[in-house]
Amino acid sequence: MRQRYRRGILVLIFIVIMNLILLLFNYITEVNGMYDIEESNNFRWQKFMNEDEFNQLEQGMSYKEVVEVAKGRGEPISEGVYVWNDEWVMTMAYEIHFDDEKLLDKKIIEKRGYSTR
Repeated sequence: MRQRYRRGILVLIFIVIMNLILLLFNYITEVNGMYDIEESNNFRWQKFMNEDEFNQLEQGMSYKEVVEVAKGRGEPISEGVYVWNDEWVMTMAYEIHFDDEKLLDKKIIEKRGYSTR
């Protein structure tokens, strides 16, 4: 009876460890996938977003799907809020709000502070 109990505990511990390893592997794969998206861009500005890409974004998309559309990661400004600079216009950016890891709201924002005068 004790032998079965110990074997059951060992099997349970093994299953938990394997699940943790799989979760870590999935996380690393997802993060590396985002780096691969950015590395496929020939120029730094291609990692930013443009208006056509912004218009392709739909409510309910995941952050990873948005990164795939924009071909680059956004800059986190608060929890669940990311900003992508515009590819061409330095005074414009795209603010994307996520809730429960799904796109909730998106808006074009005006950036200030780029003047050299």
